[in-house]
Amino acid sequence: MRPLALLLPFALCLQAFAQQGIIVNLDLRHQADDQLEVELVVPYLGDAPLVFALPRIVPGIYGVMDHGRLAGRIEAFNRHGDPVPIQRLDLGRWTIPVPQDLHRITYTVDDGWEEFDVRFSMGNYRSSEGTVKPEASVINHNSVIGYFEGYEDLPYTLYLKKPPTHYAATSLPRITEGTEAITFVAKSYRHLVDNPMLVAPADTAHIRLGDIDVLVACHSTTGQSIAGPIAQQIRPLLADQRAYLGGTLPVKNYTFLIYHHPIEAKGNMMGDGLEHSASTLILLCMDLDPQMIAQSVYGIASHEFFHTILPLSVHSEEIEHYDFHTPKMSRHLWLYEGMTEYFAIHMPVKQGRQTVDEFLGVVNGKVGMMRKFPDAIALTTLSQQAMEKQDQYYNFYLKGTLFCLGLDIALRERSKGSYGVQELVRDLQQEYGVGKPFKDEELFATIERLTGPDIGALLQRHLDEPSTLPLAEWLAKAGMEMDEKGQFNVSPKPTKKQRQLRKAWLGR
Repeated sequence: MRPLALLLPFALCLQAFAQQGIIVNLDLRHQADDQLEVELVVPYLGDAPLVFALPRIVPGIYGVMDHGRLAGRIEAFNRHGDPVPIQRLDLGRWTIPVPQDLHRITYTVDDGWEEFDVRFSMGNYRSSEGTVKPEASVINHNSVIGYFEGYEDLPYTLYLKKPPTHYAATSLPRITEGTEAITFVAKSYRHLVDNPMLVAPADTAHIRLGDIDVLVACHSTTGQSIAGPIAQQIRPLLADQRAYLGGTLPVKNYTFLIYHHPIEAKGNMMGDGLEHSASTLILLCMDLDPQMIAQSVYGIASHEFFHTILPLSVHSEEIEHYDFHTPKMSRHLWLYEGMTEYFAIHMPVKQGRQTVDEFLGVVNGKVGMMRKFPDAIALTTLSQQAMEKQDQYYNFYLKGTLFCLGLDIALRERSKGSYGVQELVRDLQQEYGVGKPFKDEELFATIERLTGPDIGALLQRHLDEPSTLPLAEWLAKAGMEMDEKGQFNVSPKPTKKQRQLRKAWLGR
């Protein structure tokens, strides 16, 4: 037992922290009617009417989810246990007209999904919700824990009780931990939402890369351990990504949360993933084949891990001050998703894991799919209208990615090979970063200052205006040509200048 003198200051600090923010009590050991009971202890927030809410939408999701639809009975009480009036405003918001005596709120929440399988009940975003079962729980805090509008910056203290056989895997900071009880802290509601949790019998593996510690935490409903093969598969990926980004990452600890359920129809599979600043949640429905599962995680992780840079390190004010009810969309999904996907397809060839022909195979696949989308809307405009134009959103992974390819070639050409999008993003990290978002309308000017007016003109022409990307012109500079079928191939007789540019761009 620790001396009481050491315990008291810690307890007093915890009490002081809790008094300033919101305390959440969750008990996963006891569930009634397949619902989870939630209790929030609330500090004094003034005498003006309050609005309590569950998010309508969350970062990384560009469609309305209405997490408040999962909430059941909701009640408010004062310190004496007497009811405080609370009225529902809409699907995910409640008003407390006279909050002076408010002390706590209690309510129930249902699962976002009972099991992750092919039977979708709403959209393709189950990675933003979760399930709570005795066997295992996937907790996205945005679908369980609410916030008060205007008070999203309040800290949260989460007291979690769990079965003694389960481990709570998350990147959320923990300050006490016992067999059945853990205390977590979040500096704000956005910080809380940014750290999902998998609570299940321990199936974990660690990957250590220099000063970076990566936890792979898994649960398969089959009961079989899968963490080892997954960690073995993605370790070289993470090493390559670290090297590709200059040997450093904006995180020192990262968590992969992986939930697997076997599929009934053999040969089919389905996956869903959502990135966070220090973790990625991956849901898989597929055959129980540890090697196949590991390869699927590799494919998702190769994109999602790069999101630690964009937009989770470098982003606009719209993301930094995210509005969970009516978010203002940034103009720069071409950067957040397009550049991230470009990194994911460019890194294997640049790091020597892929041939140039294999890389061009990936590029040709994206070109073919891009041609199915119209060029009549500028990517910056589409970005601001992403929620309304869901049928065109996928083009950010196609046209957005292929624009970044052209930008990389242009930067390498003008710098004689020494400067590309990897260096540009590193410079943007120096300009911006944690706690320093950019103004949406000023990003192009910053990039032009870092590179040159010709690059500013390129951004204007192909992002701020409707355009057809001149891919044949761009790729010809690196000794690649388009055949009669519209496929790009390496030219059999490239010039010395073309070979030099291609080597600087692709490493070979």
